[in-house]
Amino acid sequence: MKQLLFALYLMFLTVHIQAEDINATIINGNKAQYQKLLSTLNKETSPSSELALQRSLLKALIDHTSKEINATAAVPVPKNSESYRLLFHAYIEDAIVSQNLKNKWLTSQKKIKTIEAEIQKIDKKSEKLLSLELQDALYHQNAILYQKKIDIYHKKMQKSAELLLSSLKYTEIDYSTIFKVLEKKKLLLEKLHYDINTLQIKKEQAALIQNNKKITSFNEKNRSLKYLYEDTVKVIASYDFLLFSKALQNQSNDAFKLEKKIIEELKNISEFKNIRHTILALLTSMEKKYLGQIKTLEGSGIQDFEDIVYQGVEFINRPIFKINHTPVSIFKIFMAFFILGVGFILGGVYKNKIENLNLSKRSLPASTRIILANIGYYIILLIALFMVLNVLGIRLSSLALVAGALSVGMGFGLKNIVSNFVSGLIMMFEHSVKIGDYVQLEDGICGYITDIRMRSTTINTNDNIDVIVPNQNFIETNVINWTMKDNIRRFAIPFGVKYGTNPQTVIDVITNAVKNEDKFTNVIHESAERTTRIIMTKMGSSSVDFELLVWVSGIKMRRPKRTTSEFLILIYNALYENNIEIPFPQVDLHVRSVDTPIPVEDSMHHSH
Repeated sequence: MKQLLFALYLMFLTVHIQAEDINATIINGNKAQYQKLLSTLNKETSPSSELALQRSLLKALIDHTSKEINATAAVPVPKNSESYRLLFHAYIEDAIVSQNLKNKWLTSQKKIKTIEAEIQKIDKKSEKLLSLELQDALYHQNAILYQKKIDIYHKKMQKSAELLLSSLKYTEIDYSTIFKVLEKKKLLLEKLHYDINTLQIKKEQAALIQNNKKITSFNEKNRSLKYLYEDTVKVIASYDFLLFSKALQNQSNDAFKLEKKIIEELKNISEFKNIRHTILALLTSMEKKYLGQIKTLEGSGIQDFEDIVYQGVEFINRPIFKINHTPVSIFKIFMAFFILGVGFILGGVYKNKIENLNLSKRSLPASTRIILANIGYYIILLIALFMVLNVLGIRLSSLALVAGALSVGMGFGLKNIVSNFVSGLIMMFEHSVKIGDYVQLEDGICGYITDIRMRSTTINTNDNIDVIVPNQNFIETNVINWTMKDNIRRFAIPFGVKYGTNPQTVIDVITNAVKNEDKFTNVIHESAERTTRIIMTKMGSSSVDFELLVWVSGIKMRRPKRTTSEFLILIYNALYENNIEIPFPQVDLHVRSVDTPIPVEDSMHHSH
């Protein structure tokens, strides 16, 4: 076998005028050379799969070299609007065929590159070498054949474009006929679209019951319908081309709109991406000839801008992921964030307006304004949230499962948050505590309530420290509200005098001092229930103890330490001025004498 292959190599080298290498000789061989090599291989009687492959490759090469590429018939000159339309229709078909040939040529080139790389790696004495070289020659022959056909179609399309440009001057185009045909073709297109969708449904039903026979039948029908559908699209585009040509004849800017319409229609055919540039080049060249370079550039600029906008819109509307089988695009995400942003802005503006509503006239209490502001703010955010869910295509019913899962979570991790939220609602509507109240908590914190939110309440202490308190503390624990009904509080100021002082004198002195002191304007004196009193509370070890019970209103009652200090100073001064002694703790020490003397030695011994 090896001797036979070597002899064949020598024969090819001799026949092909001493070619440089066997690979180039086989690639450039003709029909007679391939037939001669095949007859030599046919004489080989030993069965071999490699030999069978070589025979098959040689037969394919002989068949390729036997083919004659006939030049395409001359393109007829259009004599009326119908032949002019058919010429454009043929131009579309030729563009599709030409592009398919280019794709095949590119595929052949890739195959050639791959197989020649294999030839470089293989042992030169291997019997597979000839098979690889014959296959390489076959790919080269295919590439040559594709290239020849491409050249033919290119020349045909070039001639068609020239005729479309030149014959437009004298081609008469009838509007009425075009619109009638377009109406019928569009109805046909709708029917075909419906039939394709119906067939797809039937095919899916057949797939469910695994009826392969029906599936095969439906596939064949589907191919026929799609071919008819795309052909109808091309026919409609060719009639719109007539309208485009009529606009060029009238030098109307409608030509640019019709150009866009033709391109949009051709998008419905599977090969559109491959021929888009070719069709646009033809339409643009016609615009330049009949509308002028400047006008075409202006129209093309506008068209290009519209294309960019269209592509941008198409890109942002392209689904990037799904939520519960609902596609979500970049545009939807942007709209969701936009709506949320607008919701927060509107909520903030509303809250600010309500909080400052008629603030100078004080027509609404501060607490009412805050409650209305907070409730309205959260309602606006809730509406914005529902709008976001609607934009994203998420139905509330689809959130039932999520809500169920959240309810379990609320029972554990979110328990306190939910409790504070509900407590906030109770506080807002119950008015047990409200904005502006002065309260005291169980842990001793005192201060004004400055804000009540859904989760927490802010207390501003007399030290101007803002304390954030969870709302549930106001519901579950004891809270002292100093100003729930009014701004009046009774202070009990303790003091004492020495034994021997007349109690009535003490009562009169302190009572007059309180009534006559000008700076205690907030003290309530004349009231059946609320009047200033001095009572004796206790007879202590060192003093007689009294308490000044005084009712104070306004700002002073909210400053207990300062107010207590002022009353104590008043009491001290009044007692001092009236020579009433304020005692201090005294201890009487009684020392008894010892009759028995203490021995000196013993005392010294014990001291050591």
